[in-house]
Amino acid sequence: MAVGTPGNAYLSKPTGPSPSFAPSSDFFNFDSLTAFATFAPNTYSAEAVNISSPDGLVVYPYSTQSGPNELFDNSANGSANIKITTFGSEEIGIGIADSDVNAQGVPVTVDLQALNASGGGFGTVFAVTLPTDGSNPGNGYFTISDSKYDLYGLQITQPVGNAALYSGLAIDDLQVEPTPEPASLALMGAGLIALAGIRKARKSA
Repeated sequence: MAVGTPGNAYLSKPTGPSPSFAPSSDFFNFDSLTAFATFAPNTYSAEAVNISSPDGLVVYPYSTQSGPNELFDNSANGSANIKITTFGSEEIGIGIADSDVNAQGVPVTVDLQALNASGGGFGTVFAVTLPTDGSNPGNGYFTISDSKYDLYGLQITQPVGNAALYSGLAIDDLQVEPTPEPASLALMGAGLIALAGIRKARKSA
């Protein structure tokens, strides 16, 4: 099901629990980071991504998504505002966890907003609910995709948290489907042209 219209393509509704990424996708699981590390100025940077929050980010030495580490929004009131920026991509996947659901037994809803090349939102804002059942409640894996390689990031917000439990939002296992290399695009284009030629020849015959 396609929802929203970002530019000239359809933005696909987030799905889970696991993405269908190619083996060449970029993968970030934060396992090698130092426990309780923080980042200045509130931004974690790796080779292909930047992750930031106005509340700051801290590495927690455990992960309910997939251990051992997770990246946690360091909000004082349990809400969250995490921004992920990257290169032009067709698909971004992210594991999202919030222990509120374990303590209260109620679903936690998070908003996901795709970002364009200027860092602004485009397409539909998707409200996703973290699962409350299964062996690992409060955890979900969501992917958001676009066929035109014009996903340049993802905004993750949780407007309401549980300040008493100091339970904000954590992310883990970030995956980004890379833009095809120019040579691959050229080869793909040549293949499409050849296919069109074959079809035309068949019609002529």
